Order: sequence, then structure tokens, then C-alpha cells
Amino acid sequence: MCLPRGQILHGMHGNYRIIEQLGEGGFARTYKAAKLGETRNPLCVVKEISFPIANDPRVLERARGRFEREARALEILGTHSQIPELFDRFENNNNFYLVQEYIKGDPLSQELAPCDRWTEAQAIALLRELLEILNFVHQQEIIHRDITPSNLIRRKRDRQLVLIDFGAVREISTLTSNSIGEILTSQAIGTRGYMPAEQYNTRLAPRPYNDIYALGIIAIQALTGQSPTNLPQDPETGEIVWDYSTPNRPAVQVSDGFRDILTGMVRLHFTHRYQSVAQILSALDSLEQPESPKGDNTGLRRLLLACAGIATAVSIVLLNPRIPPLIPITSTQPTQAEPSPISPPPTQPAPSADGVSSGEKLLVQTSALWSKQRGIGEFADSNYPEAFKLLKQSWREDRRDPETLIYINNALLEASGAEYYTIAIVVPIRRNQDGSIANANLAEELLRGIAQAQTEVNLSLISNESKRDFPGQGFLQPKAINGKGLKVIIADDGNIKSYAVQRANYLVQRPDILALIGHYTSDMTVETVDIYNRHKLVALSPGSTTEELTRKPRKFFFRTAPTTSVEAEGLVNQLLSVGRKKVAVFYNPDSPFSYSLWEEFTEQFEAKGGKTYRLRNYENLSKNDFNAEAAIEEVEKAGIKAIALFPDGQVTKSVENAIEMIKANGDRNWIVGPWTLYEPRTLEVAKELKSVEKLGISLFWHPLASFDKKFPVNAEKLWGGPVNTRSALTYDAARTLIKALEMQAQPTREGMQKTLADPNFKAEGATGIIEFDSKTGNRKNPPKRVAHIVPCSTAIYGVTFVPIEFPTAAAAGLKCD
Repeated sequence: MCLPRGQILHGMHGNYRIIEQLGEGGFARTYKAAKLGETRNPLCVVKEISFPIANDPRVLERARGRFEREARALEILGTHSQIPELFDRFENNNNFYLVQEYIKGDPLSQELAPCDRWTEAQAIALLRELLEILNFVHQQEIIHRDITPSNLIRRKRDRQLVLIDFGAVREISTLTSNSIGEILTSQAIGTRGYMPAEQYNTRLAPRPYNDIYALGIIAIQALTGQSPTNLPQDPETGEIVWDYSTPNRPAVQVSDGFRDILTGMVRLHFTHRYQSVAQILSALDSLEQPESPKGDNTGLRRLLLACAGIATAVSIVLLNPRIPPLIPITSTQPTQAEPSPISPPPTQPAPSADGVSSGEKLLVQTSALWSKQRGIGEFADSNYPEAFKLLKQSWREDRRDPETLIYINNALLEASGAEYYTIAIVVPIRRNQDGSIANANLAEELLRGIAQAQTEVNLSLISNESKRDFPGQGFLQPKAINGKGLKVIIADDGNIKSYAVQRANYLVQRPDILALIGHYTSDMTVETVDIYNRHKLVALSPGSTTEELTRKPRKFFFRTAPTTSVEAEGLVNQLLSVGRKKVAVFYNPDSPFSYSLWEEFTEQFEAKGGKTYRLRNYENLSKNDFNAEAAIEEVEKAGIKAIALFPDGQVTKSVENAIEMIKANGDRNWIVGPWTLYEPRTLEVAKELKSVEKLGISLFWHPLASFDKKFPVNAEKLWGGPVNTRSALTYDAARTLIKALEMQAQPTREGMQKTLADPNFKAEGATGIIEFDSKTGNRKNPPKRVAHIVPCSTAIYGVTFVPIEFPTAAAAGLKCD
């Protein structure tokens, strides 16, 4: 309850009459008060901090000790002319109270008006003043943790800035005890936008680089005139992008030297940041007179301007939900390994681990449960037993999330101390221009396959205590690899070539990774296959079908998916079987997969007496302004009764455009398309049409025609619903690598290649027997079939895919009544 005006508080060193409430946060209230009996400085600020709420009496004991320690620190800090003096401290009515000097003035936030840009000289002067204050604070082994423009007061009498409201004191009310008796803080202290990512981790001890981040953000805010929550971020690295230009926003006028200093203060990962105030002051001292801003966009500027098209951003907090608060440094607190001091970041960074995780990062950020976020945070802190528990809780709440299941497996291996082999998988998480996730369905479909195979391996390592609620227990068959487990590392290439190359360059440098599954799309595989080949790392693709990879084979490349020549054969035969000899073809000429499929289809169709047509101005499916209705009209004007749609693997909008073609066509012309159209969005459009009898989609696996009869049954039990072709192909890729690991006494990267290329190698999967052509890496006797859409009232969309040999859902054995 708020203290009423006029109430008198009795402290250790005086009495204080409440004048008014100044503010209230989640952890404390502040009041303006008069110090009775004093004429020198009658006004003061009273800070009220509630006792922590906990049943464990040790929590309050710890809080009292912390309060006394922080009060003593504030006494020392108050000797600095730009930090408020501490007058008193005491307890009353289940609250702690601090009484400090009242600073007459206005917060710095009033000076940082939106769109009002400071000059470089003004920003440097601001930064120097704040660094001098912070240097004194850090010398006392105190970290503020909530430096914001609102906590910097411009004192009226001398126009100096005064630093107020240290976060460590407010943290006292957040103390609690967990299930194993640990006393810790339950919430992060800080302000969104000014708070570095690592500060969200309540287990990490505070360090100077936490406050350095906040100061850098404030200086950037002054230069850009933008709130930090409005600054865009590089969708790949999560780094703040602040020095960029757009047609209606000129670039910040700042010298290269000062730009590099600020960027070195606000790097996302603390090890890449300045580690001390002294380093920054030294860098500022070394600056020459500010140069005129350069317009050549070199070095770091080029790196930042690469993200100039980003219009909005997700805050660092949201991009790193795994990270929870900091407390002042003392000798009794646990510490983390101190990184070596560094200079501002180089313009050409080493291969980056961004977008790669074995459990320490949230990659699929669409709607992560809090238990999953906490589990990832514990994993990042190497607290694997707690991570294992929290991730299993998340799994119980959302059984369709394959990222969670992979992290559960990895946490189990670390928590139990089991021996294991490591493989990686690269999947595409499609993103919008601002870095937010546009579509994670494709990535999740791929991850379900490898997660199921990984769980089968690790089930054999589970202790009796963990067996009760471990996913897959009771129906998946345990299949350990020579008594060892399987760890999976996930990488996201975003279906963007530059990302794919960066992921590849990082993964090949990891000696623990013995092989990888990926990339999914032909576009990304063509871009990266030589990187893996040079570093002798097997890349087994579950989705790249382009013949380009056959024409120039690589020793370390294999694939479980058929080539485009195999897929084209099924589509050609389907059109000929319904009497269609003329077909209009739509594709993406810039996509290795789409172009290869068009090329193979055209050759085979015309070899069998057919004729293919490309309609000028409409053949390119990848155009953003593609007009499906107009394209259908052109087909009919030409007297053509069949359409072949060959969109890429969701690299561009071609899938969306192809689905619009299906919608605009209705059931007028026969349409055939590749397995990239075998997805829910096609069904969603089909349900709106009166009939979809004239549609054939190639696919390589279906639950009704599974080589491994147990796989679709087990998959439905595991995931609470059916899986599709992509999941089956990644499951098979994982089973293939597992088989190769089993066949080696001491698996190596080169050993994996030799094993897979051996003419006698065979693995069994959902799609059939898997063996490879040793010269090309192509799969021998790959699966091929065509599916169509049939009505089924019990299906999600009222329609469903079945192999085309089944004319109806009933003929396929489905229960649709």
C-alpha cells in the first residue's frame, strides 16, 4: 500500500515526512520527503523495497544481508559528486527503506527527443561524462544494471548529470528459493532496450560490460534520435543496426572511429564488447579530430548497411529469451569465466555460431513456452539437469515442437554424462525483412524426422528415474549406437544464400560434428556443397534434387531425396496417362531445383511425344507481382489444357504463386507439381474449390505407402498427429548416418564418407532401402509416386492427400465419416 501524504517514517538517523509519491515499479516505490529537523537539505528521496515473499525463512535472512551490503555500497558511492548521498537506511512494516539526497533537475530522457539528433561532439561529451561516473562505480565493484535516460538527472544548479536508482537494491524483493533450496533472484532487473541480453540470466554474475552496453545505447539514441526498441537488428546475428540510411532517413553523421567505439560497446555477445570503462576512455582519447563522415561504406559500415532494408526490429530481449538479472559484484557471488579484454570488433569476423544451437538458443521463436525459454536458459548455463526437467515440462505442453525434443535429448546426454556422437542438421526458418519469423513450418517438418531418430537412439541410455515421462517411452524401439548416444546440433540457413554459407563455414570448423543433414533446398546446397567437400564433412541432403549436383559430383555429398529426373518422370507419366500432350510450364529460372526440374520434365515429356510451352511474361513463378488469374487466361487463350507448376523450395514467393494458380484454375485444366506443393497450404486452397480432381503432386513418402510400417504409427504417437514426406526423408537421413556410425569402430569424418560410398552399404528407413551411387552420391532406386487430393470430412481441411492409385479416401482405407 502506498504511503499517504504527511505520514512520518522513523529512521535510524532521523524522521521523514512523506510529501508525494514520485514513482512505482515492479520492485520498489519512491517518495519525495522532508527530513525533519534539518535545514541544510530538507528534501530527500525515500525508496521503499518490499520484503521478498517466500516460505523459506532463509530468503528474508539473505535479503537483510543483501540490503545491508548494498546500503554500505551506496554510502561509498554517495561520496561522488554525481551520485546521490545516502542519508539513512532502516526496516519498517515488512519493508526496507533507503533515504537519499533529492536531486533537483530533469531526466536526460527529456533531452533525447524523438528524431532530434545530437552531433558527434555532443555525443562524445555525453559519453565521457557518463564514463567518468561509471568508472568510479565499477571501481567499487558495483554494477548499476539499469542505466537509462530516466535514471540520469540533469542537476539544475550545475547542469551535471547525476546517476540514480541502482538496480541491485530493487532486486532484493525478487529473492526466492527454488525446489532444491537454492536462493536466487526470480526476475530480471533492467529496462528493455537498454538492458544487454546476458542480463536476463539471473545466474550470471554482473560484469562491467553490462553497464557499458547501456551507455553505448544511450549515445546511439542521442545520435540517431531513435528509441533503442525501434532500432533494427540484423536478422542473422541479432546485432543492433544503427548506422544506416533509407530514402527518408539520411545516415548518421559520425566518424569511423567513433562509430567503431559505439559498435564495440553494444555487441550482442558480451565477449565481443569492451570489457572495461578504461578501454573506452583510452579509445576516445586516441580519436583524432572528428573526420567528415565517409561515404564509401567500407569496413564495419558495409556490414551494418547490409541491413539497411530492415524497417523494424525485435528487441534483443525477445531474440534471446533464454537469458534472464545481475547483482553487484562481491566475493561471495558465483563468478563466470572472465573473457580477455578486447578491442572494438573486427570488420571481418570469424565464422559465427549465430543461428546454431544444441540447446542454448531459441531458434524457432514463433511461440515458445515459458518453460522452454527457462530450459534453454538453464542449458546455456550448463545446468543440464534443470534444463532437462524444464524442457520435458515444455514438451508435455506442446508435443508438436521438434526443437524442444532435440534439446531434451541433448540435455539428457549432458546431464547423465553419457558418451555420444554428434551430427548437425541445417534447416530453413523463413524470415521477414525485419528479422521476425515468417514461416517455421518447413523447418519443423524437417526437425521432426531427425528428432524421432535421435530419440530412438537415446532411449536406451535413460535411467529408470527418467523413463516415466521421456518422450517415446513405451513405443519407440531403443537403438543405441554401439552403446553411445546421439547429439544433434541445429543450424538455420533461413533459405538465404549468405546465411547458408556462414552456417557452413562455422559447422565445418566444429571437429565434434561427424556429418550433417542438409541443406534442404537445392539453392542452399549448391551454394555450400564445396565448403563441406573441402573440409571432408559429409553433407546428406533430404531435399536437394537438382541434377546440377549430379553433373559435378562431390565426394562428400549424398542425398536421400530422388533427383529431379526421377521426380519429372512421375509427373510426365501422370499427364500422359490422362491424355494431356500439351502443357504450359511455370518455374523459377534462377532456382537450381526449379530450373533442373523444368529441364528434365521438358526433355522427358517431349521425348514421349508431348509439347511444352512457356508463356511470355508469365512463366517466372518467382515474381513478386505474378498474376495467377492472368496466367490462367493466357493458358486458355493458347488452347492448352495442362499446367506444370515448378516452384522452388520456398526460397522466393513461387510456392505462394503456384498455390494461387491452383486456386485460380479451379478444376478446368490438369495441373501437376513437385513435392514442394505437398503441404497444408495447398489443402487449405483445395477445400475452397468445388473439385480438385485434376491435380497431381509428386511425393516420395506417404503414411499409406510407408516401407517402414511402424514409422507413421510411431510418429503419430510421438507428435500427436501425422508427419509428412519431409519428416520421413530427414528420419531416413538420420537413420543412414546412424547406420554409418554403427559400422565404424572409431567414427571419423572420412570414415563416414567411405562407409556411405561403400557398394555394400545399406540402411533401412521410412521410404525404403537406402544405398548410394558411389560416383554421384545419388540414392539408388529412390521412391517416386504421385498424390492427389480427395475429400475426407474428418481431415483438418476436409480434404487430404492420398497416393493417386487410391481414387477415394475409402479406397485408401481412411475413415472419413
